[in-house]
Amino acid sequence: MEKYFEINVPAVISEPMEDEAVVINLDNGCYYNLNKTATQVWNFLDQGYSLNKIATYAARFYPGDTESIRSDFNIFIKRLIDEELIREIEGHHVGEIHADGFDGHSYKKPDFEKFSDMQDMLLLDPIHEVSEKGWPHQKKQ
Repeated sequence: MEKYFEINVPAVISEPMEDEAVVINLDNGCYYNLNKTATQVWNFLDQGYSLNKIATYAARFYPGDTESIRSDFNIFIKRLIDEELIREIEGHHVGEIHADGFDGHSYKKPDFEKFSDMQDMLLLDPIHEVSEKGWPHQKKQ
């Protein structure tokens, strides 16, 4: 069975950076640094590919069997769901993957580091502190 996912927009934003991506969950104020393999999976999920199709595609580039890679990807997807970065959706088929993605260098399981050191700043919402006139007019107390 094909499983499809989407980025939990508008609560989640991401920015690619060379071989990594930074993902921010604006609802909880945490940010995440995705490793290279995780970034590649993230990009393919964002393009609408099923998890099965991504794992099958990745297995063409890395040594090992498709089931091991699929298992690694399933664990990664579960972590993304637990962090509310993605959500499962009804599938849609976008065809075969015909893009550069996995590079065939040494395989690393998709993974991310979670950071909460900027939660207070990321959760700060100055819009609620102003009047209908907008910024910089503060609400009267």
